[in-house]
Amino acid sequence: GNLKIIPNKLLDIDYSFSLDNNMETANYHLLKTGLTINNFVTSFEFLEENNFVGKESYVENKTSYNFKNNTSLSFSTRKNKRTDLTEFYNLIYEYKNDCLVAAVKYNKEYYDDKEIKPEESIFFSLTIKPFGKANSPNLNQW
Repeated sequence: GNLKIIPNKLLDIDYSFSLDNNMETANYHLLKTGLTINNFVTSFEFLEENNFVGKESYVENKTSYNFKNNTSLSFSTRKNKRTDLTEFYNLIYEYKNDCLVAAVKYNKEYYDDKEIKPEESIFFSLTIKPFGKANSPNLNQW
């Protein structure tokens, strides 16, 4: 099933679910919300899969602020509910115009395996529309 509610321009809610034939056991929940107030945009997503559908479960947030001079600052993170660990943090400062997107990106990824260490990266990204995209090497390793 699916339920979508858009009470006004600021808020939207989308809920998808799957139940067994007995209507008692939930196999899938996906809840997405979005809130937009002027230049501030945030969204939350909750996913839970059970039984034959899968085993994934997380809560994710994406938040951004769009400045008036074609620049934006955004942050996103996800927490795995099965392992109770944060999967990643992303922080992006971006400039956009008609044919160019330039960004400085910081990414930190975590792992649930004790032998693998978290990975951090800082890099510069340049996209020339419609030709392509180029990324610098990880500046954190210099």
